[in-house]
Amino acid sequence: MTGPAKKKTVTPPRKVDLRCFAIVLMPVLIFATHKIIGTHLMPRDLNVPAGILVQGQDWLEAAGRYRFLAATWLFGALSVLAAAMLFVTLSRPVALTTRIAALLAFFFVLTLSALPSLRSFGDVSGGQVYDRLGKAVFDDVLSRGTLRGCTGPADTWLLGTCGEAPVITMFASVVDLVNIFAGLALGAIIVGMILCLNSRDCKDIEEEAALLAENLRHMRQQLYLSGLVLSFGMLYAASWIYWPLPLVTDAERSAYSAVLLSAALYTGTYFSLLMLSFYLPVAFILDNRVKNLANRAGNADMAGEPPDTQSWRSERGLKEGVADYLRAGFALTSPILAAFAGGISPLAL
Repeated sequence: MTGPAKKKTVTPPRKVDLRCFAIVLMPVLIFATHKIIGTHLMPRDLNVPAGILVQGQDWLEAAGRYRFLAATWLFGALSVLAAAMLFVTLSRPVALTTRIAALLAFFFVLTLSALPSLRSFGDVSGGQVYDRLGKAVFDDVLSRGTLRGCTGPADTWLLGTCGEAPVITMFASVVDLVNIFAGLALGAIIVGMILCLNSRDCKDIEEEAALLAENLRHMRQQLYLSGLVLSFGMLYAASWIYWPLPLVTDAERSAYSAVLLSAALYTGTYFSLLMLSFYLPVAFILDNRVKNLANRAGNADMAGEPPDTQSWRSERGLKEGVADYLRAGFALTSPILAAFAGGISPLAL
């Protein structure tokens, strides 16, 4: 005779309080503020004359193009990786309402980032992102470049027709494509960070502590991924911001570099605030949960005095606090800002 069949232990699916998905509104607020600043407080065109460029060395345009394409490739690959990691997380046992809310939040961020690009993909007739840094300079530099197969405006390249200036057409199309990649990456890391707030029905305090420790490890993983997206995003932004610089005359290079450096500093500040806007709320919520759980563990000990909560947290991988989370977040953003801080340093004046 065979003994009774063992019952399989079914782990209840994890769920996230739907109110936590409101965290997605924080980066949306940063994005909206960035749009307002760009619309009302920044120059539309600096009117930098193309005369600051050297003549007869058109091949120097390729130096900027190589950097631009390399940074685009890196950022695109990282964006796909971030999205893949999110869908791996969602493929695990997750409550249906949580999965639906996560997908809705992801596609909301993706649509918000990509919609302007989808409406005007590759359109060179409208304004370009470089207009605020001197449209005449960028147009002149990019017009010096050529694309293989583009011998006339009606010819086609990888993403459409060549146009009058093939490299400008290429730039406009790739920027639109990167905006879509940015929405993909940003949506994935925001939703992935919110999913660190998952919970489930636990048998006891120890099981709940183990789940919280796992959530903290996942949050650190998402923070490092966010740091990579931030760094590669800045690499991409700097690649096109500095594209014309090799062709600027020695007499004007220092002055024009100051403008480009300041633009890079602003971009780094925007990206950094965007990352902190969804990381810090998650970190504070998890820290509050850890404190509450440690207090419950102390109250549950009826024999003698309650245990040292710090020791209890440390033994279970829950020792980090708000100061540690702040330090980790700013440790990832500070190198980006420090790299471009010379744009406002007195030494740069």
